[in-house]
Amino acid sequence: MTRFAALIPALVLATPLAAQDRESICSASAGIVDAAVEARSDGMGQKKAIRTIGTGLEGDAAIYKAAVQPIVNWVYGLEEEQLNDEVGATYEKACLAQ
Repeated sequence: MTRFAALIPALVLATPLAAQDRESICSASAGIVDAAVEARSDGMGQKKAIRTIGTGLEGDAAIYKAAVQPIVNWVYGLEEEQLNDEVGATYEKACLAQ
């Protein structure tokens, strides 16, 4: 999971998340990671996962919609053996360390 370092700054700069505090950004992004891992584990296609996860972000969470596609793309690019319940937590830890 060494590709965290390249993904996290790109997400923050490419989305309106930069004004948010790091903990909020990292927590919300980790939630998207968890949802993407679950979608992939359930056999959902990548494009459908992007739509489904993005649609589920409403209200205050809607500001994170721009981050859904790159995060889902990243999750779907992981090796199968890397998919587990710890991906989101590992992502959040790496995000907070940036």
